[in-house]
Amino acid sequence: MDGSKPLAGSPWRRLISLGSAAATVAVGGTVGCADPDQGHQAVISHQRTDEVLAETPVTNGTVISQSWIHSIEQSPWTDTYRTVIEPDDDAHLLLESTEFSEYGAGMPLDEGDVSFDDGVIRIQNIDREFESLTWFHSHNADFEFTIDGEVTISADDLPDREPLQLRIETQ
Repeated sequence: MDGSKPLAGSPWRRLISLGSAAATVAVGGTVGCADPDQGHQAVISHQRTDEVLAETPVTNGTVISQSWIHSIEQSPWTDTYRTVIEPDDDAHLLLESTEFSEYGAGMPLDEGDVSFDDGVIRIQNIDREFESLTWFHSHNADFEFTIDGEVTISADDLPDREPLQLRIETQ
């Protein structure tokens, strides 16, 4: 990473260290925000150190997709989430759909609507809530995040071989 410069063409802002102001935004935040469409960030941080690596503003209904190449099957996988921000500032991610080429252990069996088209299995209408997304990041997985359909984070934008998480936080 190259400091606190924005990612090229991206709404995400990368950070190397947590200054006291950044720590307040990432950890403390403002409580009691009346408008659920203002004052929230999608924050990617290290799971162990809580170091904030990237952040971008989000509103209620922002669509965030996480794509990667599965390490065992070597096939593409995409999970699509929608941000849900309640009037009381409770914020979470709602898994709406997932797309993949191989079906196996750990896959939802009784959630959503399953379809198969052009070699891709799609499960839609899953509607499972997540407080955070956690993963072990790899530069070899062709990883990327999109916000409302625009690629915003690629594999090399985040540290390799590190446990990371994405959360929706109140500013």
